[in-house]
Amino acid sequence: MLGIVLCGGQSLRMGTDKGLLNHDDKLWAQAAADKLESLDLPVKFSVNPLQQLTYSGYFGNQQLIVDNTSLDLRGPLLGALSAHLSNNEEDLFLLACDILLMETRLLEKLIHSAKADGTFDAYIFTKDGQQEPLCGIYKSEGLKKIIFMLQNNALTKHSMKYVLGNLRVSEIAVEDHDYHYFGNFNSQEEIKRVS
Repeated sequence: MLGIVLCGGQSLRMGTDKGLLNHDDKLWAQAAADKLESLDLPVKFSVNPLQQLTYSGYFGNQQLIVDNTSLDLRGPLLGALSAHLSNNEEDLFLLACDILLMETRLLEKLIHSAKADGTFDAYIFTKDGQQEPLCGIYKSEGLKKIIFMLQNNALTKHSMKYVLGNLRVSEIAVEDHDYHYFGNFNSQEEIKRVS
């Protein structure tokens, strides 16, 4: 399994690259990577082509997976499928860099779930009945199904939730006291609330 930190978003509401923001003297991208590495996973950073030069300065080119421009996609799905195509036999543990407060113990729940029952294509959390697709394990076989759908013009929507609707998904309900760990930060005002 390979840990993938999703950093390739446009960060339009934030106004600056979220993965390169600092929290507790650490880049957001590095903080997410540290959590995945604590699970004994090798980690790579999913970036868009405009970010490649800057991120290589921080992490080195070998640690980057640059969006595959041959895929007619945008958003997190582009990052996920680009990572899959460059490591097509690896299961992927995706974690968005802006899920800043995520705790390792919650990530461990997904690992245990995947090890206990490997029959699903994806392992994710749900909060208030809504899927949380940007913190989850995606098996290589499931990602191959999505690539096949894409190649055959059967992927009519490109959202991660639509993708999950086409996979066999194991869901873990987030307990009420853990809700705030799943918040993603999109603006400076939201960051100030946790600073």
